[in-house]
Amino acid sequence: MRSTARTVRTVRPGRPARTWIGAAVMALAALLITGLGPASATDTPTDRLPALEPLQRELADNDLVREPDTAITWLRFTGAPANLGSGALHVVGRRTKEEAAAATPGNNVLPAYQRISRSDGTSYEVPVGLMTYHDEHKHFHMDGISRYRLINSAGQIVRESPKVAFCLVDLEIADSTLPGAPVNPVYNSCSHNAHATSLTMGISVGWADVYDKALGGQSFDVSELMQLPPQQYTLEMTTNPLGLLHETNRTSPKTTSVTVTIGQGVPVGVGGPRPGV
Repeated sequence: MRSTARTVRTVRPGRPARTWIGAAVMALAALLITGLGPASATDTPTDRLPALEPLQRELADNDLVREPDTAITWLRFTGAPANLGSGALHVVGRRTKEEAAAATPGNNVLPAYQRISRSDGTSYEVPVGLMTYHDEHKHFHMDGISRYRLINSAGQIVRESPKVAFCLVDLEIADSTLPGAPVNPVYNSCSHNAHATSLTMGISVGWADVYDKALGGQSFDVSELMQLPPQQYTLEMTTNPLGLLHETNRTSPKTTSVTVTIGQGVPVGVGGPRPGV
């Protein structure tokens, strides 16, 4: 009959059990391989910030047209701020019912707050200026999104666009390979309600907003320049030029540019800017 008695190994003084040493070594190895496990309460979460950049391929969509009714020659250009960062550009506008009721054409704004997500799943908000209702486009724009300049060969700024505001929505995929980039658009509207008390707009990771060259504000009057000998100019677009939005490029906003030729004899089409929708 097989004995059921177990042999007990004793540990001699001054000599630790080899089995205990082996277990400790294996545990240490596993720790080195897998890391220290879940983050402790003392770890500091990091911000997942957007990173705005103008798309050069969209700025290259430009043309010269003469408006039949006014004879103005316009340099029209498409502008597209893209978000190539690690977090969405998420902006919320809020005001009271009384403030909304008191709004009038030309004086219709909402205080804007940017919601910043963090690596631990939390978020916080910071004030980032104003959202303004544009009567021409019939929706709200976030101020301070872009700046356009036309620069001559001597480096002089000959035109600068007053349009620095955008209705921020997901219109075009800029980079679908970025972590967290959604397959479908998240931000779709900027509210056509002129008396809205709250609204949300933004640009998802990997997406871009696009303002077509035919829209109002996407052009320069270059009638005078067309009377000069033809020369090359630099057309540039800068995102977040005032540093209002919190992003990775906040202290050194991104600029892209293309070359355009303007002057006597340069072909001109027929057309002009039109209101947005």
